[in-house]
Amino acid sequence: MYEEEWKGFRAFYELLFGTPIAYLFLLLVWKKLFRAAHAGWKYALITLVGGSFFILNHYFFHAPFYSLLARSYAVIFLLLYYILLIRPQAFTLLKQCIAVLSAVIFTGVYIGAEEVARALADGRMLNGTKVPEFLFVLTAFLAFVIIILLQRKPAS
Repeated sequence: MYEEEWKGFRAFYELLFGTPIAYLFLLLVWKKLFRAAHAGWKYALITLVGGSFFILNHYFFHAPFYSLLARSYAVIFLLLYYILLIRPQAFTLLKQCIAVLSAVIFTGVYIGAEEVARALADGRMLNGTKVPEFLFVLTAFLAFVIIILLQRKPAS
C-alpha cells in the first residue's frame, strides 16, 4: 500500500510555520476584501484541508500516481472552498471568479511561507545562518495563541 521510497522532502516545521500565515491571509481576504464574515470554523477547516496537502507532499511525492492524487486533491480543495466560502455569498459571477482566484493565492501564500521556513532552516537566508527548526514550531504555536486570544468574544 505504501512504499518508503515515495517519501518527499517536506518537513513538518515548514507546514506548521505556514499555517498561521495562511490562516491570517484567509481572514484578511474574506473580512477585508470581500467584506464577508464566515463562522470561524470555516476558515479553520479551509486552512486544515489546505495544510493537509502536506501528507501528499511528504508521503507520496515520488509515488507513480502523485500527479493524479495532487490534481484530485486540488479539485476537492477548490470545491470545498467554493461550497464553504463563496456559494453562501450573493456574489456576481465576476466576484465569484475573483474569490476562486483567492483560493489559488491562499495556496501560494501557504507554500511561500513554507519555502521561507525551509530557506531559513537551510541557511539560504540571513547570510548563511541556519535557524533551528524548533523556532518555527514555537513561532507557529505562539502565533495561534495570539490569534485565538484576539478572536475571543467579550463576555456578555
